[in-house]
Amino acid sequence: MAISYDNVITKNYHGMMGGVVFRCRGDKSIMSKRPDCSKVVKTNAQKANMKRFAAATIYGKKVLSDPMLREKYAKKKKMYQSIWNAAISDFMSRPKVQIIDVKDYRGLPGNEIRISARDRFKFEAVIVTILNFIGHLIESGPAVARPSSGGLEWDYVVKEINPSYNGSQVVVRVSDLPGNVVQETVVVDST
Repeated sequence: MAISYDNVITKNYHGMMGGVVFRCRGDKSIMSKRPDCSKVVKTNAQKANMKRFAAATIYGKKVLSDPMLREKYAKKKKMYQSIWNAAISDFMSRPKVQIIDVKDYRGLPGNEIRISARDRFKFEAVIVTILNFIGHLIESGPAVARPSSGGLEWDYVVKEINPSYNGSQVVVRVSDLPGNVVQETVVVDST
C-alpha cells in the first residue's frame, strides 16, 4: 500500500483501475492492491452484514441527494470524514439504550421515567410504553430530551394511573435518523 501527500497525479483519485485501488482520506492519496476474496466462504452473519451495508449505501445516496440531511451530517461529521462516510457510519451503528430508570415510578401521574441512550448522530424518537403486570397497555408517548444532556438523556412524565404498578413493564423504543430501531424493557420492582 502506498500513501502519498500532495501528489498532483493521484490527488482526488478514488476507485479501481486495473488491479489497483485508489482512495482519498483527508489530504492523503492511498493506492493499494485489489483484495482477492474469491476463495472466501462467507458466514451467514457476513452475508447479513453485506445486505445491511447495501442498504446503508442506498441511505448514503439519499443523504447526498437531500440538502437538509446533507447539512445535518455535515455538522456532525468528524474532521477527515466525508458526509458519505458519516451517513454510512450512522446507518451501520444502531442506537443503544443504556439506562431505564424507573425508581421514581409508582403508577401515579407526574411520576418520571428517565432514559439514557446513545447514538452516533441524532435520535428521531424515544417512545415509552407502560404495560401493566398482565401486559395490557396503560399508556404510551414520546419522551422529552433534557436540554442540558445534548440529546443523550430523556424524561417521560407519566399521565395515567396504574394502581398495580409492581410487575409492570416499561418498554423504551428508540429510533435514529436512518431508521434503526432498538427496544429495551424493564420490569418495575417496588421491593
